[in-house]
Amino acid sequence: MKILSSNYSVIKNGLLKKFSSVFILNSKLTLSFLDVLIREGVIRSYHIMSDNTIEVFLKYYKGVSVLNNIQPISTSSRFIYYSIEDISQWKNSYSSLNSFLVLNSSKTIFSSNELKDYKVGGQVLCVIN
Repeated sequence: MKILSSNYSVIKNGLLKKFSSVFILNSKLTLSFLDVLIREGVIRSYHIMSDNTIEVFLKYYKGVSVLNNIQPISTSSRFIYYSIEDISQWKNSYSSLNSFLVLNSSKTIFSSNELKDYKVGGQVLCVIN
């Protein structure tokens, strides 16, 4: 969880500086998180390097970052869990803001937009705007 929190900061700073790519630390949780970001279309891709890092290719549209913010919810000392009802309620409240949750369940890591595919709740990792 600490590696993922560090990676959020690296990605956010890369977006602020308008970098085309950033290098983050490799972990299973990070790889699953990046897969969700690709499925949601907020990053272009990533490439696993030989030195235990990952190069993440950031996505821009007309010079503006597609990914505006990553707001961590669960931390290494505090875990927040949402049920299916909580996720649905959150989606109804924030769907107009083009935001989505990234959740870690017993099955996989998925976004709140993919809830109909998985039909489970889980630990809320972050909110993506």
